[in-house]
Amino acid sequence: MGKANGSGQKPEPKSKAAEGRALERERRWRELSSGFRAIVSEMKRVTWPSREEWVSATAVVVGLVIVVALWTQVISVILRFIGLAK
Repeated sequence: MGKANGSGQKPEPKSKAAEGRALERERRWRELSSGFRAIVSEMKRVTWPSREEWVSATAVVVGLVIVVALWTQVISVILRFIGLAK
């Protein structure tokens, strides 16, 4: 291991390559933590929908899925009736 430099800091890396890797790790960590702070900041600015808005939007989506499923079934029956599909 590297020797401590006497100032209470981390031990000195053994080589330039090790020093470069350590600096790269520190830079990546700073970028990652900065990114997380930005995400938290943006999430605080979001205007979240009320419970009623969530429920109504969910009902619309479920309703549309049912309508599309029924429409697809009707088209399938018609095509089978006229002999274009098996």
